[in-house]
Amino acid sequence: MAVNFKDYLPQLKELQEIDRRLRQVEFELAAIPEQLETSGAEYLVVARALQEKETTLSTMNKERQSLETLIKEQTIQVQEREKRLYAIKTQKEYQATLKEIAQMKKETKDREERVLKLLEEGEKLTQEITQLKSQAADKEGGYRQIEGELKKRQEEVETEKARITERRPALLKELPPEILKKYEFIKKRFADALASVKKGICQGCNMNIPAQFYNEMLRAADLRNCPNCHRLIYPEEV
Repeated sequence: MAVNFKDYLPQLKELQEIDRRLRQVEFELAAIPEQLETSGAEYLVVARALQEKETTLSTMNKERQSLETLIKEQTIQVQEREKRLYAIKTQKEYQATLKEIAQMKKETKDREERVLKLLEEGEKLTQEITQLKSQAADKEGGYRQIEGELKKRQEEVETEKARITERRPALLKELPPEILKKYEFIKKRFADALASVKKGICQGCNMNIPAQFYNEMLRAADLRNCPNCHRLIYPEEV
């Protein structure tokens, strides 16, 4: 028995409207992070610069602290070896110990120079961080407001998405498989698989429908495809 297309047109229209709104919702949700990025661009630039400099300063401080520990340990080692010099009996061992002490002192000096450089760079970075914190504080209020508004909108859109997504499976069950199959197939090509025909013109592709075809469509109740774009079509007065 043939399926009466007109009997299922309301469900098909509702399904298309759900799918259309789902696309809009998905697009809006995907755009929110970019909106936040754009709206808070100035604050985010400052915040990221601040984070990078704080990370750099932290790394430098760790290196400096490690070097200072090594300097202390090596200073003690040098002192111990210098004390041992008086107990050395052979010239060979004495010269070897002197050489070792000289090498350790050179390493200590190199480390001390590195520590000084790190202190200078750290002081400069600390000043830059203080300035950036002040700038970030000035811009953060506006950014947080925008962030709050977009988060609220995101929650509203996600709620709407959950509501319309919940309705879709029930609607699919109301449609005959043959109609649903055609709808889903055409939807792979066009965002809107269903289109009305107004005054002999398909509203999907804006092309004229042949007069005989249109008259037959008006009389029949079966499912027709636009001869131009192949969307599912129906007379607007239906």
